[in-house]
Amino acid sequence: MLNKIEHLSASEQQLIMDAPILVSTLVSGADGDFSHDEIAQAAKIIHIKTYSETRDVSGIYKSIDAYSEDTIDSLIAVLPESTLERTQYLTDLLKGLNDIFPKLDADFAHELYTSLKELAFYVSNAGDLGVGLRSEQEKDLAKLSFLNAPVV
Repeated sequence: MLNKIEHLSASEQQLIMDAPILVSTLVSGADGDFSHDEIAQAAKIIHIKTYSETRDVSGIYKSIDAYSEDTIDSLIAVLPESTLERTQYLTDLLKGLNDIFPKLDADFAHELYTSLKELAFYVSNAGDLGVGLRSEQEKDLAKLSFLNAPVV
């Protein structure tokens, strides 16, 4: 996985490595609250992705797996309390991926993009146990529509 991003700047590499944490935090806080159960579920989904993704993309998840829940908690502690400000801050960070995707191998970029969208979907469904309790804001954010699909 590192060979897929080693040509990027340090900040670009860091954004790619942070993306699953940022997505998990964005979606789990979309309704205004962060529940411990949602965060724990996001960490479980990240763990599952360490072996369910392609080799290169799974490497990103493997690098954050052991401390993903603690990292999400730490990120929440420093984010703005306002849901609107928090959402704007996280989406602005994640929009940086739009400039990075074209610099990556096309297949890797597409696999990463798809993986992040799947992660957002699963995190958005984690708290409601399939009973349809997701807010419209959470459903909308889980689409990650601010990310541009890489061209394969």
